[in-house]
Amino acid sequence: MSGIFGRVFGYVFNELLVNGLANSRTFQQFAVRTDKALREAKQSGKLGDPTQSATLAAKHASDFTRSMWEEVKTEAAELARKQSGKK
Repeated sequence: MSGIFGRVFGYVFNELLVNGLANSRTFQQFAVRTDKALREAKQSGKLGDPTQSATLAAKHASDFTRSMWEEVKTEAAELARKQSGKK
């Protein structure tokens, strides 16, 4: 029963929010200015292709993970060497 009320509440809230934003002059101006700024930035070269950005971010994450893993292996080997020397 509470699932029905949650769905109804969510629907009503969503409708009020969407209608409120759609009819808001301030929000419309914000959307138009943001769109214009993004278009200008892309044309001037300040904003690159988003698909290339994702690829570049994945490459950096992969490089970071690889170097971090190498560091962990080196530290683990050094700790193991110290532990075997103490015994």
